[in-house]
Order: sequence, then C-alpha cells, then structure tokens
Amino acid sequence: MAVGIIAEYNPFHAGHAHQIAAVKKLCGCEVVAVMSGSFTQRGVPTILDKHTRATLAVAGGVDLVLELPFVSAVRSAQDFARGGIRLLESLGVVDVLAFGAEVADLSALRRAAAAFDEKSFATNLRGLMSIGTSYAAAVTKILAQVTGLDEKLLRQPNTILATEYLRALPEKISPLLIERVGAAYDDSTLHEKFSSASAIRSAVSEPQPPWNKIAAQVDAATLSALQREHAAGLVDEKFLLRPILAKLITSRVDVLKKIFGMTEGLEHRLLNATTAENFSALVETLTARRYTASRIRRLLLHVLLDVTAAEVAELDAATCVRVLAFNERGRALLKKINAPVITKVTKHLNRRDVYERRRPLEPYQRILLRDVQATDLRGLLFATPRPTLQDFSAPPVFIT
Repeated sequence: MAVGIIAEYNPFHAGHAHQIAAVKKLCGCEVVAVMSGSFTQRGVPTILDKHTRATLAVAGGVDLVLELPFVSAVRSAQDFARGGIRLLESLGVVDVLAFGAEVADLSALRRAAAAFDEKSFATNLRGLMSIGTSYAAAVTKILAQVTGLDEKLLRQPNTILATEYLRALPEKISPLLIERVGAAYDDSTLHEKFSSASAIRSAVSEPQPPWNKIAAQVDAATLSALQREHAAGLVDEKFLLRPILAKLITSRVDVLKKIFGMTEGLEHRLLNATTAENFSALVETLTARRYTASRIRRLLLHVLLDVTAAEVAELDAATCVRVLAFNERGRALLKKINAPVITKVTKHLNRRDVYERRRPLEPYQRILLRDVQATDLRGLLFATPRPTLQDFSAPPVFIT
C-alpha cells in the first residue's frame, strides 16, 4: 500500500523534502501526492505551472503526483481536504494520509475535529457571531476551549487543514502526523533553512531576487526552474482585473446568483465594485468580516469560469484521476490503482469540447474540462499571455 499527501508545492522546498523523507523513513512505501493544479486553495495562481511543480516533487522524493481538480482545489479548507481525501480513497492503494501541522499532538487535533460534530458547537458558534465575532475567530475560540491548545496555533493554516483531514478521513485510511518544521505558513521572511513557500515566492518576485538565500530553501532543480520563470516573467494576479470587470459588466444578477459561493447578496457587492482601479483594490473592496480575501479570490475565479453551485454539487460526487508525473515506483503503483487513470487528455476530451456543448460529457470529463480552463486562465496572467490548450499537448512526466 501507499502513503498519500495532499499538497500545493508552490514551490517545492526544504520543508516538503523533510516531510517526504520522514514519511519514507517511517513507512518505507510509495508516496502519492495529490497536488493543486493551476490555482491554489486561496485562489491565487501558482508560481510555476503544474507539470513543472509535479516534476520537481518527484525529483524531491514523491513517487506519483496526481492533479487535485480545480473544483476541489479552489475551495474552503473543509472542501479542499474532502476533495483530496476522496481522490486518494478512490485509488484503492492508499492506506495512510500524511500531513503536517504546527501542533504535534494528534489526540488534541482529533478532539478539535470531533468538536465540529457536537451539538453544542453550532450553539456556541451562533452565540459568538451574534456579538460580532467573525466566523474564523469564533471557531478558534471554541476549539481552544475543547482542546486546551493556544488560539494562535489553531489559527495556523496547516493546523486548520489537519483538523479538516481528520474530519474527512475514512476508517480505512490512517493519519500520520508529521510536525511542521521551520517558519509559519505566512511568514514572509527568508530564514537560513525551512522558510515558508510564501517567503520564497515573495523573494522570487523581487526585481533582483536574493538567489543565494533562495538556494538554501530549495533544491537545485527548483532553483533553476524559479530562475527561468523569473527571467521569462512571473505570473501575476493583477492581470485578472480586466477579464473580471468585463465579465461583471456583461452579467445579469440572476446569473451571478447561481455561481458557487455567491451567497448573502454578494452578487450586488460584486456589481458595485466594478470601479476598482486594480485587482488588489477589487479584492479589498469586497473583503469584509464575513468574507475573507481568500474567499473573494476563489469566488472571482468561479465567476470567470462560470462554475455554478449546481455543477459543484454534482461534480463533488465524481472523481478524476489525472497523472502529472511519476517515477519507476510510481509507474508500478499506477498498475494497482482501481480507478480509471487519465494520462492523455485527448483520449477523454477534444479541443471542440472546450468551446462547444455539442455532446454530453461524463462528470469526470467535466472535471477535466474545468482543469483545462483553469490552466488556460493562468496562462493569461503574464505580461505576454501564454498559448492556450496546453493541457492537450502536455503528457505526464516520467522521471527515471
């Protein structure tokens, strides 16, 4: 059997390599990573394309990298976790889920996960929110009382995800907690070792990146990939502004209401925000106590791609197993997987499916179609847009 990891590798760095080495030392079996594709859980474009990131992950110790579909990847922490676990479970070869967290106490995390399903949780949550406490702060306060853990630890993104993994984990898959080392998830400072992915991305985005410091955080292959990308021009979410504004000024309220994540009159807030001068201002205008910046970014992507709530509800019941990269051990593992595996997009979709609705598509094909569209959208977010439909010509990468 194999160990599963749900990740973004944005980019792959020393902390990820540490986790994989720890997993292999403890379990001694193949590692399957389910990785976000073109956009992250927070709704931002990835610094490197998905095939490059998957290749670097295999070079760093992963045996098989599968794409976490856009319809699962660009979601709340709860849905992100559920989507990744659902995909791993469908393979029939994963019996352990490895994940990192700032909290090294698995029993405490289990108590936090169980607290969500207790009757008192909803009551306490409503009480705190009625007096002006935000949802996130209210949840943290309740979990701190249940677990005895510090609220600051419970607010860490990896700890939040760890709790959601435990909530979604089926009995046949066991949890393996690997204590997270190094800087916090959102720490923007480069350290001598084990800096956050956020800090690395920030450093690479500088006009003159400190490559010698970045080299201490990533392996040589990742460093080279980041240097090439910097020289060619990095992806930038600021280029989302014009397509979003064009979409909004040509949309109807009744259509926007159907978009996934559009609740509590958000469609009206969106339409009133079309005077924003740049993308950051647009996000800031829409952000409120009840709507985090990450939620707004995800919502804007769903608006651009016309992802409706009805579609998400239907596709959540389906799986799409697309291979991005693998090595010899991963190839042997692929032969044991129970679910249909996609290695060549053109066997399941054709270019006309992207632009036409001339034939009904199976749920897994529609999931794949959303991934193709997300890749094309990311390709537009450069000073010089990149060619579209690259997913049709990009086979999985085999690393010997």
